[in-house]
Amino acid sequence: MAPDAPAAAATDTLATRFAQRLIERDAPPPPPSQEPAAVLARIQAWLIPRQGVRDARTHLRMARMLVALMEQPELSTEQLQLAAGLQWRAGCRMSLELLTRGLTQRERRGRYFYHRLTRAAEDALLVVVAGAQGAG
Repeated sequence: MAPDAPAAAATDTLATRFAQRLIERDAPPPPPSQEPAAVLARIQAWLIPRQGVRDARTHLRMARMLVALMEQPELSTEQLQLAAGLQWRAGCRMSLELLTRGLTQRERRGRYFYHRLTRAAEDALLVVVAGAQGAG
């Protein structure tokens, strides 16, 4: 083992350590997780400061509805509630909350309302879901 020690010491110079640090500095950070739970957590975090939602349960429900609307371009109120796993009352309240905050728009067709994301919400959520720099 004695001959290996000087070889290891020779490769562990200031120059090699500094070069390694620069390689790590210049390497792009790993992309954020696209697991559903991680995406939902990023949307919830985005809702808190930017949209003024303070109640954890509210921003979880709103985040679920936003995810459902990202997966489908348009959903009826009932479809949106089911996709978000909400009961009727909570689903109605959250869909109105999203509308009031300018994140969704709705259109009445017959007896039903259909919801879709606004263009501004789509643009903002793309950055949040992708995990791009400055999204938080």
